[in-house]
Amino acid sequence: MDEQLLISLGLNTREAKVYKAVLRARELDPARLAKATGIKRTTAYSIARSLIEKGLLIEDSSRRPRVFRPAATEDLALAVETERKRSEERQQLLKKLAEEVSMVNAETTYPVPRIKFTEESKLEAYFPQVFPIWMESMIETKEYGFWGYQDATLVEAYEDQLHYWWSIAPPELYVKLLTNLSSAERRMMGKYERRDMKYWGEATNFISSTWICGDYVIMINTRQHPHYMVEIHSRLLAHDQREVFRNLWDLV
Repeated sequence: MDEQLLISLGLNTREAKVYKAVLRARELDPARLAKATGIKRTTAYSIARSLIEKGLLIEDSSRRPRVFRPAATEDLALAVETERKRSEERQQLLKKLAEEVSMVNAETTYPVPRIKFTEESKLEAYFPQVFPIWMESMIETKEYGFWGYQDATLVEAYEDQLHYWWSIAPPELYVKLLTNLSSAERRMMGKYERRDMKYWGEATNFISSTWICGDYVIMINTRQHPHYMVEIHSRLLAHDQREVFRNLWDLV
């Protein structure tokens, strides 16, 4: 038996020694295995067990004392298939690990956007929870303006929530939103000094609202049921979207 072949298969020198001893004798109990290899009995037994796990030896525990035998050709073929599957699984795990490492590295340089979807049945309860989070982000980034486009149907559907926002908004925060005129929006006119709305006459085909506040971009559909909200936490996306509406503001 070529020992180098066994080493190439990943066996260490003592494992190769134990395997060759069993192969030559055809079967060995732990005591004779220790004598044949010159390795302590408990150690030789442990090594034999590791070779069983690798599919190179088999153990007959019905004998007293138990004996170790070399795996038959068909057993080795099964070990080859098991090793192939293990290799494929390892490749998949390494691929997943590479993706995780890439994600961590990306977050170190550019925070990866986090996206949350909220369905209509949960919106009423969710707004009071998330308003303080958005406000905190606005203050932390020193971007005190609440920019974007707001479809007037949002006011019709969630006017009470907008009043709540103003009831808790710190004095440094302000709103600058493009919108389309509606009866609900007329009711909001002049209610809040820091609420500046521009009515974009040409903007009749929007079907949702887009808010930018701090590091958040929020898209809300209220034009048709079911209403829903998509909340994107991304400093880069929020920055770029805010710049779009800042530059658009004076052109409307």
